[in-house]
Amino acid sequence: MNEAELKALFDEIDTDGDGWINIVELAEGFKAEGAHGHLAEEVKKAMAADANHDGVLDFDEFRTLLK
Repeated sequence: MNEAELKALFDEIDTDGDGWINIVELAEGFKAEGAHGHLAEEVKKAMAADANHDGVLDFDEFRTLLK
């Protein structure tokens, strides 16, 4: 996935457009993508990418998560 595709996916998941993906948006994004397994576990794993521990993913953290 190239940078433009990553940004487009980030913007799609960031439904309120504030520049961060919160836990609710992340869960909704996983559901929309047809996440397999237990949703809470998937979200918990993804939030481990929250490097600064502010409770949301910025684009750089999101990029790290998907690479």
